[in-house]
Amino acid sequence: GSVGAAGAFTASSSILVGMLSTAYMAHFNAPKFYTELKNNTIPRYLTVVNTSFAASISIFATMASLGFLTFGASSSGLILNNYSPKDKLMGLSKIAVALSLVFSYPLAFVGARDGLLDLLKIKNRTNSFLNSLTVGILGTITAAALVIPDVSFVLAFAGSTLGNALIYVFPALMFRAAINKLPKATKLQKFEVKAALTSAALGIGFGVMGVVKLLQSVV
Repeated sequence: GSVGAAGAFTASSSILVGMLSTAYMAHFNAPKFYTELKNNTIPRYLTVVNTSFAASISIFATMASLGFLTFGASSSGLILNNYSPKDKLMGLSKIAVALSLVFSYPLAFVGARDGLLDLLKIKNRTNSFLNSLTVGILGTITAAALVIPDVSFVLAFAGSTLGNALIYVFPALMFRAAINKLPKATKLQKFEVKAALTSAALGIGFGVMGVVKLLQSVV
C-alpha cells in the first residue's frame, strides 16, 4: 500500500502480532511432548523445541509473505478465500487445511478442557462427565464459529489475549517464582528476571493495543 514498511511500526500492526502469536500456543502440551520423547533429556528436548520453532517461524513467514505479496491490502483473514472457487489447486489446499484442522484440533481441545478442569479444581472426572463437558464445549465453540464470519478476528483476539499471556506473561512469572525459591540467586539470574518481566510488560502492551485496534476495526 501507500504506507510501506513504516506500517509495521504503527499500533495497527499489533493486530498482526496477535494473529502471529497463535502459532506458538502449544505450551500446554510441552510436558506431554517431553514425557513422550525418546531418551527425554533436557538437551534433546531443547533440540526438538528449537527445531520446531524454527520450522514454524519459517513456514508462517513464507506463507504470510506470499499471501501479502499476491493480494496486498485486499488479503483475507483466510488467504485461501482470496482465490477463485474454480481454482482446483486452491480447492485441494482447502481440503488439506480442513484435514489439518480435524487432526490437530484434538490436541488443542484436550489441553483447553483439562486446563478448564484444573482451573475449576474439579477432581471427579468420570467418563460420563468428560463426555458431557466435551459436547458442551464443542457445541459452544461450533455455535460461535457459525456466528463469527471472519476467522482473522478470532485469531487476532485469541492471540492478543491468550497468546500473549502464554508467550510473554506466564513464562516470566513462572521464571521469577523459580528464581525466588533459590537459596541465593546470582546477579545474572536477577538480571534475567528483570528482563523476563520487561518482556512480559511488552507482551501486555501489545495485547492491549491488539484488542483495542481489533474492536475499533469492527465497530
